[in-house]
Amino acid sequence: MMIKRCAALAAFAAIVSFGAYASADGVIDGQRGANYGAAVGVQTVQTEFGDNFSELDAAYAYCANGRLYMMFTGNLEQNFNKMNIFFDTRTGGENVMSSTPDYDFFDGNQWISSNYGGHTFDSGFAADYHMFARSGGGDNYEVDWIDRLGGTSTIINGNTGAAVGLGTISTGSLANNAGASALSKDISFFFDNSNMAGVMGGTGAADQAAAAAVTTGFEFSIDLADLGLDASVENTIRVAAIIGNGNHNFHSNQTLGGLPAGTGNLGGDGAGGFIGDLSGIDFNNFSGDQFMTIELPRHIPEPGSMALLCVAGLTALVRRRR
Repeated sequence: MMIKRCAALAAFAAIVSFGAYASADGVIDGQRGANYGAAVGVQTVQTEFGDNFSELDAAYAYCANGRLYMMFTGNLEQNFNKMNIFFDTRTGGENVMSSTPDYDFFDGNQWISSNYGGHTFDSGFAADYHMFARSGGGDNYEVDWIDRLGGTSTIINGNTGAAVGLGTISTGSLANNAGASALSKDISFFFDNSNMAGVMGGTGAADQAAAAAVTTGFEFSIDLADLGLDASVENTIRVAAIIGNGNHNFHSNQTLGGLPAGTGNLGGDGAGGFIGDLSGIDFNNFSGDQFMTIELPRHIPEPGSMALLCVAGLTALVRRRR
């Protein structure tokens, strides 16, 4: 087993400048727009889930009007493969995932939760929320949002279909244990799956310049309050992204932060083997951190506007290879 060594930190500055009328929300269209600065994470290894089928090329983020905007460039094969995004935004959370939360209407026997039981993140990461996107064919995508509540409580979540990738998870589609809405505002998303560039197929070192050049993929916007954040102060969030199969029991080698060059599919045992669940995956066994750390500045009023913006800039500290 490889033991993590001392980390060397690399900083990506993603400074967002807003003009006099920049209080308007960004456009969610699955294309990396001008509001996104430098990448907060870039792929380090080629994909074993198929070149231009399932790959995570890079990640981007900015903040405006009390909302987090994120973009994951790349592709997702339309065979119900999952693009999983985990958020560590508050105290508590799960470093080792439990088998407790009931994911949604089709998870009556909690098979998703059961498959994640024992899955271990890096020691600096504890998942609070789980978002995943998928498509079973055509242009329609669905996205689910789950508050795992530290793995001790269940939550009923909703999902939505999206023609040509555009969709919304509405406040009324999710309910917590008390029956109240689990969202204060809608989540907007778009999946543009047209990328034909980026990383190649295989397990070698990724061409990071090619990965950073990709401009299409999965984009979404969520209110900071629905991540458990106070928009009036500076916040640190950690985000981990992983592409896996349709049954949530076999992970690819496509993660952000990226895995070391030479790493193949993780499977369920962390070494590419299928064991029926993800209990054998422990990211502490791989050098580097397989998550990204993003600093969100506090909101300050824009002159002449009632809107509150994250205009102080967004600096993402991404733990790189060591």
